[in-house]
Amino acid sequence: MKLKALLLTPLLILIGLNAESITGTTIGHYSKPGAPIDMTYHTSDSITKNETTDVNITLTTTVRSGTMNVLLNLDEHLTEKSNIGKELNLELTPNTKEYVINLKVSSSADGLFYIRLLTKIEKGEGSKMRAFAVPVFVGEIPKKSHTRTLMKPDTGENISISKAVETIRILNEK
Repeated sequence: MKLKALLLTPLLILIGLNAESITGTTIGHYSKPGAPIDMTYHTSDSITKNETTDVNITLTTTVRSGTMNVLLNLDEHLTEKSNIGKELNLELTPNTKEYVINLKVSSSADGLFYIRLLTKIEKGEGSKMRAFAVPVFVGEIPKKSHTRTLMKPDTGENISISKAVETIRILNEK
């Protein structure tokens, strides 16, 4: 039995290290003026229905004092399993620039769902806010629809047409 455990342990470690994950960050990307906060996240590539997954979010700021308020909002089909709560107040300190939020979520439906964060820091001239979204993939995700490139203007930017659905309702006239 010890021999089996000894032989299987490295294999299981390698399988765990090769697990697919999705990582995203706002660090180094353009953002509209707002709170001096950036976000990095790590989630599983895809989970199955009713499976719980870890979502690790790191908020980074250059502000060294005060409070960072974080409002968490999960899409309708996501269920939080970690009891973090919908609002967090993080005390900013001079020695800390990264603030970690570890969530556990699951879903009973397939699809692409989002965890939305609205962050706010009170500064001398008022509140500064920034919004973020973390994707969570559950089950089979439909393939992206293909778009056609029609032409390229002088700027070199592609112009494309995507499918859309419109619903027109006639309101009762008075």
